[in-house]
Amino acid sequence: MAKDALGYLWLSLLARLMPVLLFAPAAPSAAQESWTPTSTVGAPSARYEHTAVWTGSKMIVWGGNGLAYTNTGGIYDPATDSWTATNTAGAPSPRGVHTAVWTGSKMIIWGGLDSSVGGSTNTGGIYDPAADSWTAVSTVGAPSARARHAAVWTGSRMIVWGGAILGVGYTDTGGIYDPSTNSWTAMSTTGAPSPRFEHTAVWTGSKMIVWGGWDPTYTNAGGLYDPATDSWTATSTTGAPTPRSYHTAVWTGSRMIIWSGGVDGNPYTDTGGVYNPAGDSWTSTSTAGAPAGREWPTAVWTGARMIIWGGLDGSVGGSTNTGGIYDPATDSWTATTTTGAPTARGYHTAVWTGSDMIVWGGYPSGPTNTGGIYSNPAVVPPPPPPATFYTVTPCRVADTRNAAGPTGGPALVAGATRSFPVTGGACGIPPTAIALSVNVTAVGAAARGYLTLYPGDAASPPPTSNINFSAGQTRANNAIILLATSGGTIDVRNGSAGSLHFVLDVNGFFASGGGPDVTITITGMSGATSFSPNPAAVKVGQNVAWHNVDSIGHTATQDGGGFDTGVIPPGGTSAPIKLSTSGTMGYHCAIHPSMVGTLNITP
Repeated sequence: MAKDALGYLWLSLLARLMPVLLFAPAAPSAAQESWTPTSTVGAPSARYEHTAVWTGSKMIVWGGNGLAYTNTGGIYDPATDSWTATNTAGAPSPRGVHTAVWTGSKMIIWGGLDSSVGGSTNTGGIYDPAADSWTAVSTVGAPSARARHAAVWTGSRMIVWGGAILGVGYTDTGGIYDPSTNSWTAMSTTGAPSPRFEHTAVWTGSKMIVWGGWDPTYTNAGGLYDPATDSWTATSTTGAPTPRSYHTAVWTGSRMIIWSGGVDGNPYTDTGGVYNPAGDSWTSTSTAGAPAGREWPTAVWTGARMIIWGGLDGSVGGSTNTGGIYDPATDSWTATTTTGAPTARGYHTAVWTGSDMIVWGGYPSGPTNTGGIYSNPAVVPPPPPPATFYTVTPCRVADTRNAAGPTGGPALVAGATRSFPVTGGACGIPPTAIALSVNVTAVGAAARGYLTLYPGDAASPPPTSNINFSAGQTRANNAIILLATSGGTIDVRNGSAGSLHFVLDVNGFFASGGGPDVTITITGMSGATSFSPNPAAVKVGQNVAWHNVDSIGHTATQDGGGFDTGVIPPGGTSAPIKLSTSGTMGYHCAIHPSMVGTLNITP
């Protein structure tokens, strides 16, 4: 199943606390850009049509064509600008135009053109960089041999689809590979896109989106594949980019961006489109300032922008070392510098490290083992704004074993997603909360699977889980869960083939904006002395919070409407409320109206 790691959730929280729409990076500046060459000392031999994955700290390059296919590779450490060869003992046979995915701890290689069989292959291997060792991928039940296909990692499994089968043509078949069992499951072809190769595929967190390619003409049709239901849904062609192949695709977290490629009547295009799966709609990317059209460029997503680099553009020599940075928030392009850039090339690879783009290999005028690191602080998402954690007395937010209702039954059905409201209510989670500290429990699962909890306004779930379980088990796990930016909801996805009950208990929450400037204590139900101090002196712009030392829950609710902390349980503290106008402001407990207080707000 998918990862079950609290550490990942903390990283997810940090990512959520810096939403790019609210805290957008500055526009890229030429003065900030730089290229640094990668060392060739100990580097893999020159090649193209290879693969590269990013492990979180290193880049792994493998396979490809150096005028002969190879099964060698290398691990590049940008911190030391050094290479370490990958073991060839037990490695897959030499090949190129294969696929590679990173599981979080291992690299899976599959398919491609295999020199040992004189054509395409359906073999593969799992590489463990910690042990420098290979394990063969089973061919039992595997998709037919192919190359120039697409593969994505779901968080627990690899999905392979499409491609060219030498001597046969193109295919619309695929398979789902589970490395935990070394087994394959066939994919439905009902409603699948037409057979094709040189298409693209991205993983949204719950579905794979396939688009474009050659089928046997350029196409702009595509499909969304849901592994939970083994079903396909066509992508709209209304407003879609023109038919093409040899293009790029990235996933932003809510949208897929397509750019460039070869099109009918013109081998190169500088057009593209942004696809929203939630609305099945397309928006064109601007061509103003866009890089020149090209085939086989690379594209990476930085968390805020897409960076395009290199490719075949029909210029003298046939390839380019130019690129561009696309900002979907402004639909605008900024050129990447060519100063110090690697030589012009296509058929190369690029990975995003979290702060830099690493380009390697390819075919300038022959295979190469050179590369470069592109740095531009302006394209990196900014650091998170401050947030404060508030504890609450453990409180049950949802339990599907209860009677049917927004936070109760029925049980979660197989493959379904359900939304739960968590702010307000008896647990005292305020509307200003941005994340929860919770205990998640899966009860009476009918089948092996996992649960994923994520913000209620997210386009799709992340490729991880919060809890994994086997049939019949009751299991619990701690997690940090992000909330919808409006409405205070979470979505829960049942990633199993059976139904189960779900229980959610909260013990704290995060609220942005830092801690309170003034804290008022709720002492009990004693009229005007229920709050201390009362009145409380506050300045305009300061944050006020209420701390409940009573044995029962209370609120602080503005008279006549306005702020409302929600229920503050015993021992709990409300999220801070910023006061923006001067004057005298009365408030009370909405549960016990005899409890009254006053804020004296001065400029």
